[in-house]
Amino acid sequence: MAELIGRQQTRLNPATAWTVLTDSPLKGLALAREAGTILAWDEGSQLYLIDLHGEHRSISRLGHKVAAGAISDDGSLVVLLGDGGQLSFLSADLELIEERQAPPDPLGLAIDPHGRYAVVGSRMNFAQLYTRYGRPAGKFETRQALSFFVFVPDRPILLGAATFGMLAAYELSPSGSTGRLNADEVWEERLMSNVGRLTTTGDGGIILASCFIHGIQRFDLQGQNEGAYHLGGTAAHAVPDFAGRTFAVATLEGELIVLNSAGNVRWRSKLVRPALTIETDPLGRYIIYGHETGEIVRLDLYADESQPAKASKAKPRQAPIMSASGAAGGAVRQPAWTVQVASTEEQAESAVLGVLDDPLRIAVYLTPGRLQLYNGDGEPVGEKAETMGVGRILRTAPGWMAGATDRQVVLCDARRNTTQRIDISIVELTHLAIRPDSFGLALGQERDRVGRATIAGRWVWKKELKCPIEELAIGDEGSLGLTTETGQLLLFDPAGAESQAYQSNPPEPLCLVEAPAGSPFPVTWITLARRSQVLRGHDPKGRVVWESPVPWEGWQLQRFGPLVLVTAPDGRALAYDGAGHLRFQGKPSDSTKHDFAVGP
Repeated sequence: MAELIGRQQTRLNPATAWTVLTDSPLKGLALAREAGTILAWDEGSQLYLIDLHGEHRSISRLGHKVAAGAISDDGSLVVLLGDGGQLSFLSADLELIEERQAPPDPLGLAIDPHGRYAVVGSRMNFAQLYTRYGRPAGKFETRQALSFFVFVPDRPILLGAATFGMLAAYELSPSGSTGRLNADEVWEERLMSNVGRLTTTGDGGIILASCFIHGIQRFDLQGQNEGAYHLGGTAAHAVPDFAGRTFAVATLEGELIVLNSAGNVRWRSKLVRPALTIETDPLGRYIIYGHETGEIVRLDLYADESQPAKASKAKPRQAPIMSASGAAGGAVRQPAWTVQVASTEEQAESAVLGVLDDPLRIAVYLTPGRLQLYNGDGEPVGEKAETMGVGRILRTAPGWMAGATDRQVVLCDARRNTTQRIDISIVELTHLAIRPDSFGLALGQERDRVGRATIAGRWVWKKELKCPIEELAIGDEGSLGLTTETGQLLLFDPAGAESQAYQSNPPEPLCLVEAPAGSPFPVTWITLARRSQVLRGHDPKGRVVWESPVPWEGWQLQRFGPLVLVTAPDGRALAYDGAGHLRFQGKPSDSTKHDFAVGP
């Protein structure tokens, strides 16, 4: 501890320790300060648990979008609030404990540091308490609807703040031996400003309300306003360490600022883009912040200049060009050619890249909605395709590429270098598979409707499903397969007649691909049960032909020539042939180096 105090008395030397990237735009994150675990969720309903070294501990996916989330300081409980009002209670490994309906018009959400209780606010001017098992544990009324909550770690006090006009404290006490709680108001303070974040120190002696243009308002545990910190920007997030010696602040203008408790600025920097949210560790040694574009960053405040910077763990969407001498882990060949495809850094970071083998084409899909193809010499071919809407989906089939947003699909004939828009009405496209020469297009909308369309923009058939879609794949002779979140494999014939072919036991969402070339008869589909760690080959009717164990929990299943590839977030990979035999095994990623070993 003496060494730590000595370091904190020296000059700050902030340096990025690592960066990781979510698969979809980041929606929020929280820090379990005692467990040292970061909870993050993205626009694709995917959940991540990341340790303090930037390694993924667990990844899962919910059946609905996450509006808000929280994790207890000891990491034992995760509570998520869905866009539709679903309230999900998860364990430390993201296993579902309980799911129930949240109070009407839910707002704020918080968990006590030990993961025993959670609280959810409502626009109906009350707050509901729950046990860690999702059972109601008490309810109390509030003068205004509270949008922000925080439990004081070392005493039974719950703090709450409305979006505008009110800050309050409630004393929590047991209600008999039933495990329920009473919440009695201790004080209430009027605020003449909007609030963007409410945080506190370990003993509640410093309460910070981030009030945008009115700065960071500071209160004590009795509700007395002790003044404000004005930083010349719009303060959206202010987070203290456990003892209140260091505050980390993020502004809407994109600045990241470190203050001491007296309000003196110890360090400030301009980020490339504003931080979506920030957290600081209990001892004030580092800051965790995230961007909407998906980057999650750990910034060490007392970096050792004598130690080399750690390699980024991000998966860049557009990798920088490295020289052979500067590559880590071995020589990297000089590029045969380079082409500038993006005019801004934001465009480059959100670009989607696709490669077609026959003929050789490289597709770059930029925001907002611009798709361009290049040949093997880096020369642009065909016309740029412009699409309206949000999101970028890129799909390939022999001789074809397709780019899509949530509203439009464009189809590129790589052999003829022509591009056409598919003139068809689409509402929130979520899934796309293409085989223009035979099947046409398979489209999933809002995750609960699926259909087959021709490349001329005519629906062949459409179906509404009872369960959300997980994956889509096109099979032979006009068949279509899809998996649902409840573990079903559904098959559709060319006319859209549906049959339930397979049900996983225990139920879990399945990855799905068409069987690769050279698969033995009658293998047509291949599924992956991630949690059960089983790869299966299915016949045209969905019956299981073979099963192969997977030694770890995979996350993605992809076709790769005559093989299917099971990959994990840490870079591990297994390649199986169509008979379920393991052919190649990849090791975890180490910076930019990837090694593969031949399997049995």
